[in-house]
Amino acid sequence: MFYTLTANPAVDMTVSSSPLEPDENVRTGSASYTANGKGLDVSFAFKKMGVDTVALGFFAGFTGKFIVEEVMNLGCLCRPVWTDGITRINTYVNDGQHEYGILNPGAPITPEHQKELYNILDTAGDLECLIVSGSVPPKATPDFLAQVMDHAQARGADVVLDLSSDKLKELAHKKPLLIKPNHHEMKAIFGVPVDTDDEVRVAMKMAHDAGVQNVLLTRGSRGDAYFSNGEDIWYAKREFNIKLVSSVCAGDCTLAAFLHKWYRDRDNVEEAMKLALATGANVAESVGIGDFGHVDEYSKRVAVRKLDRK
Repeated sequence: MFYTLTANPAVDMTVSSSPLEPDENVRTGSASYTANGKGLDVSFAFKKMGVDTVALGFFAGFTGKFIVEEVMNLGCLCRPVWTDGITRINTYVNDGQHEYGILNPGAPITPEHQKELYNILDTAGDLECLIVSGSVPPKATPDFLAQVMDHAQARGADVVLDLSSDKLKELAHKKPLLIKPNHHEMKAIFGVPVDTDDEVRVAMKMAHDAGVQNVLLTRGSRGDAYFSNGEDIWYAKREFNIKLVSSVCAGDCTLAAFLHKWYRDRDNVEEAMKLALATGANVAESVGIGDFGHVDEYSKRVAVRKLDRK
């Protein structure tokens, strides 16, 4: 079974408003409050695709209780570690011209909280693949993510990482099954841009040389992505435009959709990339994850090709 870890979850407040002006109050046209965090988004997306997961994370206070209740209401399994404080609230504002994200640091954790999480991993009899996504909460020990990987891999589980660039760079030598950086993170990790096929070839080789088994590289608003398994590289691009409502959740759902098709059939790269880009686009047109209503249609309008070897 897939397990997801959201070490620093959040309640996301997403609002639409008229254009923002300094020192002026702005009334919003709408506001929504959703249980979120990158790993939780992966679990929610999997559930919409008919796949059960177990969501792990640290939760605190009234916001933490809200998130856990929402996770369970959506039909997902959850094994929370309860901490002190209040789980953070993040705010996203779309004023019709720009999208703004205001992200808070989150509730701190202690070594005892970390040990409780490690124990869950050690005793999870059905753990096949752990997807670790998002930021680390305040006061986590420097080796927290490395320890998470060690505990999961000791059980024979695969580990997928969707983390900030510095953490990905630190953990690459532990041979994660898959990483999912965006183009900004890929450049930050390896010091090379990924604007052309040749640049992508260079960056992918550096990732594999560092220990990463597979790479799914997304490029956000460009509407395209690359995948490399160390032998071949595929390029996918959506051949349709979308009206962006919110980019929140889109990348996480892209990852879930890719894993849904690829994890148990590693030769099924083309269909996995089509579903991934279609799902990410559909989610970007919604507040939160939405209903995946256009995924089948969009999948037919994603072109995939394999890059020539050089």
